[in-house]
Amino acid sequence: MNRRARRVLVAFTLFGVAGCHATPPPAQTPAAKPKPPRLVLSIVVDQFAAWEAAERLPMLPEGGGFARLRREGLYVEELRYAHAVTDTAPGHAALYTGAVPRATGIVANDAVGPDGKPRSILFDEGTRLVDARGVRLGRPGSSLARLRVETLADVLVAESPRASVYSFSLKDRGALFAAGRRPTCVLWLDVGAETFVTSTAFRAPPFLVSSLGDHDAVVAAYATSAWELRNAAAAFVETHAETPDDQPGEGDLDGLGRTFPHVARSAKALRATPFGDALVLELARGALEYVGGQARADATYPPALVALSLSSSDYVHHVFGPHSWEAWAELGALDRALATLFEEADRAVGPEGWAALVTSDHGGGALPEVSPEVARTTCAKGEPPARPSRGCGARRRLLPADVVRAFEAAATAALGAGPDGGPWLAGFAEPLVVLAPRGRALDGRARRKLRAAAEDALRPLGIARVVDTHDQPSSCSDDGDDTDALLCRAIDPSGPGDFYLLLAEGAFFDPDLTPGFGQSHGSPGLQDRSVPLFVRAPWRVSAGGKLERPVGFAAFTRTAASLLGVRPPAGLRGGEDLTISQGVVASGIRQE
Repeated sequence: MNRRARRVLVAFTLFGVAGCHATPPPAQTPAAKPKPPRLVLSIVVDQFAAWEAAERLPMLPEGGGFARLRREGLYVEELRYAHAVTDTAPGHAALYTGAVPRATGIVANDAVGPDGKPRSILFDEGTRLVDARGVRLGRPGSSLARLRVETLADVLVAESPRASVYSFSLKDRGALFAAGRRPTCVLWLDVGAETFVTSTAFRAPPFLVSSLGDHDAVVAAYATSAWELRNAAAAFVETHAETPDDQPGEGDLDGLGRTFPHVARSAKALRATPFGDALVLELARGALEYVGGQARADATYPPALVALSLSSSDYVHHVFGPHSWEAWAELGALDRALATLFEEADRAVGPEGWAALVTSDHGGGALPEVSPEVARTTCAKGEPPARPSRGCGARRRLLPADVVRAFEAAATAALGAGPDGGPWLAGFAEPLVVLAPRGRALDGRARRKLRAAAEDALRPLGIARVVDTHDQPSSCSDDGDDTDALLCRAIDPSGPGDFYLLLAEGAFFDPDLTPGFGQSHGSPGLQDRSVPLFVRAPWRVSAGGKLERPVGFAAFTRTAASLLGVRPPAGLRGGEDLTISQGVVASGIRQE
């Protein structure tokens, strides 16, 4: 086993214990003349709702990463997305472009392929996967060919060609939007090859990360490690978890099991443990070492962007739910891992040499099987919640296969079998239905008849509305949180879908990791649209500040551009710069 793989396995052992971190020195008070950071860390915790942060951050230790972020930076309670399709790809695209899905073209996680099955919306037949050692794997890869606007990283590299951009994730959609089109290095985990990969759309990975591209490093992570609860970590979970360890509704992903200890038997299962994030963080450490060396060698070296999408939280939530023992254990592990990462950033460029933005791509709600007493819904009909919402009403999951069957049956009942007897649907990639050619050939009257019939058939399953994607306004308002406005910004009238299925309150599409179990997101509800944001930037952000009023998602993009010292991406609309400008603190911030 190579040196870096051994380091990963050593790091894994820390997830079972409390971990101790020295309290960092007090943050500096803002000066009139901001100092540009040498390094900007951009971290997206996949599926981390505003309500979870509000309820659970106070329970985390003072030595953890989140406590340091709050102590040295600004905590924004609610960053709100302005689109209805609250999924990973649309969320990441919005953060790194400042634009809504209608403008970016990234309207879902997946698109329907020629075989009728969903595949990554970033799938690009013209590229090939390449492992971290530079070896082509022979299968098609992913690219940003579908993205219609520039990214934050695109602007950084255009304005400062010597700048470096590193982006790592367990998912292609978690890595590519932060990376932009000309990153120094972008890698994501391919569960088939059980290794980190990039594609021929991007440059070959540099030597500093190639050692973790070995298949052995990923296999060793699950072949020799078990996710256990020990010592302080066990006490933390047992004190705070709101359900039993064998809560009904929890799934078993690829033999991972439903109760502790969890032994992953594949890279697929590994993602739903803190070990998945540990692999991504090990890549980040390699990038930090390199950036630190560059900064020490050249005082004029431009800023570096190191972007991480930490997806273990998403997989844990999908499989076990946010109230599970696993969700609490993963949060504790994440908190400790962030503390370690920040200490490594201190060593690389000094405590005042780096800035961080930490947020999420979407939120989420409870398992349907969790009792109302545990779920504790916090919003009433017709009234905005006083706190970030967990969601209202009963929860229910929709199996994609049931949706397809009901839609097809409704189409046949309304329009007949047709002369060729073929299906009306070409496929379904949530939340978008794609019609077969004969369905697309329908005239306006028949299409309206199909839409109405499908809506009647799908309503009992948990679909509030079937929306014709081609029957949308020519433009969308930048303002308003009503459902029609959120849908307008979520839908691209040119495709790839023909009908958008709007989820009813509390409903979600089964994530298809453990069919019939687990939970998901994807609705326009505040439990899915509202996420926390932390901005840590000495001399640039008010330390210990808290912003209780909601801000739009574009605040992330504009603030990140400000910290990098570049203009915002051209597609950005609005957005607050949360850094301190000429000594003026953004309105509404109070000191904790």
